[in-house]
Amino acid sequence: MSRIFYFCPDIPQPSGGVKTLYRHVDRLRQLGWEAYIVHQRRDFVLSWHGYTVPVLWLEDRPSFGLDDLLVFPEVMSEQIRQTAGFRGQRIVIALSWAPAYARLRPGERWQDSGIRRVMTKSPLIKRYLEWSMGIDVALIAEFVDPARYWYDPAAKAPQVAYLTRKDNSGALLQGILTRKHDRLAKLSWQPLREMSEEVYAQHLRQASHFLTTTTQEGMHVSVLEAMACGCLVVGYAAVGGHDYMVGEGEGQNCLLVENGNLPLLGETLERVLLDDPQRYAQVVANAVRTAQPYQAAEAELQSLQRFFAPLIGGS
Repeated sequence: MSRIFYFCPDIPQPSGGVKTLYRHVDRLRQLGWEAYIVHQRRDFVLSWHGYTVPVLWLEDRPSFGLDDLLVFPEVMSEQIRQTAGFRGQRIVIALSWAPAYARLRPGERWQDSGIRRVMTKSPLIKRYLEWSMGIDVALIAEFVDPARYWYDPAAKAPQVAYLTRKDNSGALLQGILTRKHDRLAKLSWQPLREMSEEVYAQHLRQASHFLTTTTQEGMHVSVLEAMACGCLVVGYAAVGGHDYMVGEGEGQNCLLVENGNLPLLGETLERVLLDDPQRYAQVVANAVRTAQPYQAAEAELQSLQRFFAPLIGGS
């Protein structure tokens, strides 16, 4: 029987992409298939995300057969090239639209290395790859765990949470605003870095505001997680977030600022933090509703089954 191997970079820092790779393996095993994570260095394994799955290490020289399926995230472009001679099936899972993450040479396509199948969680990435490469891309449902991300108004406190992994804009704005206003200096400012997912989710459940400053995201999952927790989201759509982030009108679910416009983001955040929170109650309610469709585990399971079932034992 075919086995499914998800290759994963040896990156210790928490990231949404790594969580997706581990969760997919967990889901595939729930569906009854033999699936594994593959790391490079012996005994390297990640547990911060809470998914416990079998792991293989390339240092142990595991063997892969013709019936096996190898899945590579787009950041592992060198491994995609190196395995071009593998006679079994290889698949790319594209977790970012940004060309820098795919690490492709100008004009290079994954088809040049024998890749024929791609999957992604993001409608934006699907559109981009179909346009740029002319390759078929399957859409796999995103999942935001309702056991970790939920809205409890009683748990909320005046707190601004922000990510730090891809830039330091959150810390920069914190420094500016806390120096300008004594009131904002008394707020709790929570950088979200180097913590387990349970602790990360707990901070989102407590935070009143979520500041998002990254500019190149395919699915912008951190925003969906913050919305599910009832945070008032302020910041950039990062391109991919436009698929569900609404900055105005009846369905407004966040306060959107033009990507990369840090001066305007600072002014917007300042205004919001000094304003009456009740003014944004409907925006928060809309945000919680926006996240709800992404909290159905069955949708992710079914989309993975639809994608892999024809490939198991196939060519």
